[in-house]
Amino acid sequence: MPVVLGPYPLCPTCQKTNGGLIAAKHRQIHLRAHGREACVDAGLAGLMASLWAVCDTRSCCENDRGRAYVVPTADTCDAAEHLLTRLGLRPTNLDGILCFHKPSSFRLDDAGQVRRVLEQPGGAHSRWRVNENGVFEPVRPADESAGSDAGP
Repeated sequence: MPVVLGPYPLCPTCQKTNGGLIAAKHRQIHLRAHGREACVDAGLAGLMASLWAVCDTRSCCENDRGRAYVVPTADTCDAAEHLLTRLGLRPTNLDGILCFHKPSSFRLDDAGQVRRVLEQPGGAHSRWRVNENGVFEPVRPADESAGSDAGP
């Protein structure tokens, strides 16, 4: 049964794989980044390109009653929340749905702008890895040096 949430169609590939969803409330862009691909709200495409580097997501919306949201998988929610915090978005976690207001200082539809904000001194790079349980976790500086062969 086709599900139509709005006037903006998903691409033919995503229409086949999204459980019947064929159209969304906001304009869609088919995004490919970090080994993932999906139609996403155009207003969040730049953000999603960065988020997919640290988490998996199930959904996103650029404007739901004045706020945007992303829905990361449960095992990657902490990584997504950390990245949104580094961007200064101050996300609120509502049962695994990360809600936030879109910033006025940069655009979330522009991957370059999102990347530049993350590279600023206040938004220092962070590294994540998948642990033995398949969960994303931050790599702390002590973790990186513990494995080095540097001697006295």
